[in-house]
Amino acid sequence: MPPFHSTPITSSLLTSSGSLTSIPLPVLPLYPTASTQAITPAFISPYQDSESDISEEPLRIASEPSLDFARQTWWDSLLAMYSSSPSQSISISKRQQAANHITNDLRFFFRSSNYWVSFINVPRFLSMYFDPDRRTRMQPSLLPAALAIATFFQSSEAGFGKQGRRTAMRLRDVAQGALEASLNARWIDEELAQAAWVSNFSCFVAYLTVRKLLALFEVCAHPDYTSERCSSALVLVDTIIRTLALTFVDMEDLASARYSPRSVPSVRPASRSWATNSLLDAGVENTQSPYPWQGCSCTSRSLGQLWPAASEYTPLWLSSPGWDSTWSEAEIRKETCRRLCWSTLVLVAGHTAYITSVNRTPSELFILEPANFALLFPGEAIRCSNGHSGKDTIWSLNYRTMLLWHSCLRMFYNPSISEVELTRFGLDAWLEADVLEAAFNSHGCDLERASLFQGREYLFNVRMIVTHELQHYVPVATGDVTRLFHKKAEEWLTHQGVLAERVVQSLGSVTGNTSQPLLHRPFFVFWFMGQISRALALWERDNSLTLALDVCAAFFRPIDYLSALWPSLEQRRRLQEIRERFAAACEDAGRQLLSPSPPGSCSFLLIPFVYAA
Repeated sequence: MPPFHSTPITSSLLTSSGSLTSIPLPVLPLYPTASTQAITPAFISPYQDSESDISEEPLRIASEPSLDFARQTWWDSLLAMYSSSPSQSISISKRQQAANHITNDLRFFFRSSNYWVSFINVPRFLSMYFDPDRRTRMQPSLLPAALAIATFFQSSEAGFGKQGRRTAMRLRDVAQGALEASLNARWIDEELAQAAWVSNFSCFVAYLTVRKLLALFEVCAHPDYTSERCSSALVLVDTIIRTLALTFVDMEDLASARYSPRSVPSVRPASRSWATNSLLDAGVENTQSPYPWQGCSCTSRSLGQLWPAASEYTPLWLSSPGWDSTWSEAEIRKETCRRLCWSTLVLVAGHTAYITSVNRTPSELFILEPANFALLFPGEAIRCSNGHSGKDTIWSLNYRTMLLWHSCLRMFYNPSISEVELTRFGLDAWLEADVLEAAFNSHGCDLERASLFQGREYLFNVRMIVTHELQHYVPVATGDVTRLFHKKAEEWLTHQGVLAERVVQSLGSVTGNTSQPLLHRPFFVFWFMGQISRALALWERDNSLTLALDVCAAFFRPIDYLSALWPSLEQRRRLQEIRERFAAACEDAGRQLLSPSPPGSCSFLLIPFVYAA
């Protein structure tokens, strides 16, 4: 076999069961380190004969750095960073070691990251990465962003520790700096520009990919985490999507779902609607109808089905939507754009769920408005012969619940909307939640488990906010709604209790078992904290739901576990506020706390944070 640097990656390399680390990396000559600072205009006096007139015409140097120079040097700068060499030149052997280290971290990134980053077409990404010529055309910020996440996920107190987290933060800063430098240089991705449909924003799709990875980094409990950093990262991603109208890339495709402002986002025909009066007369509980069909096409559209090598390269993405092997390069890019938008919706929905659970008002974001979407769902464009709609896959249903959740936020947090309109919307939202729940129940696949039943979480959030609002605006229906919600709340709390118990059981030996699923999941800590806040809100609303306090107690152990693994002052401050709120609830309920753990102590990993009746 010829040297790899002279041979583009082949499909056999991508589909083999061998390790990524077994594929040799090219050894490239070292170039000087690039400067990311733009050169300002300057006056340069050219050499002149003593008798010649000296020209006063200034010679202006371009404000952007040389693209060729940046393309030649970003990879070498990354190698130098990974080699930890104090000098600007490193030996060939150290270059190879650094390259192997980068490949190992990328392998970890793909094998350990969840479906949130499944918008990346891995075979296409790796074919560019292992081809030196194509790699120079990659955005210089892309690899550092992915490596920052990979390094951080390996840098818990049971992993690389504080030094690893410092390296991750440095890689994050490198990615941010390279991203801004590329924009200042007006970097145009030549490959993306080949597709006519992206000719007007080609470079920004790659920019959005990096921004999305950086936003994922910011929602984790890292040492520099703050609410402002997290919100700012999401706002920047949202701004790119809004500016480039990326959620409208399927506007001309009649198959893409459309939604109207101030209405419940639904894919059913507009002629099917519900009148408020008839709902009140019939009773909300009688309006739910079974989903019209059973079965699904999820498995046939999944990545595990369409790319067998996924079990080796991306084992946690097997249940995510796959990529059609017949798609052209332009179609792959278009699908990537769709998945970037939907993946951003996942991050934003998680953020808004946590924000509202602690009684904070969510930011005004473009992506919160369902009417701003004219976009096929991930995997919907895959040809399927079994007749099932791509709008009813598990992935599509999850995203539809997020659209419904955000539509509720936009309506109920808007003081300018009338009570009549809010009432009608609230009843329609409840009914849509019933329809989506029936759709989930109709599935014969087991792919919903891979997302931890995320869609049903948002359905409960919808019902919770609708119930709260209807108690203000529709006292006639309050009895029925409250009774139905009480039942749903008990179901949700029971599920949360089972989930918390499973999480605790999966900790096993909590003293350092590297196979623990939470070991590389720093972003779960805020989700667990949000579940406690929501359970406390249920108990504060209805003191008969004592199960809510049991759920809170059960979730404290995985939270304390993650807090010990991933030190973050901001996260621990928020956790202390939740502890105090929980302690007050236990006191009101006549329950005494046992074995409280001080913030920052590792001893609580061995002692559950529980209370006694």
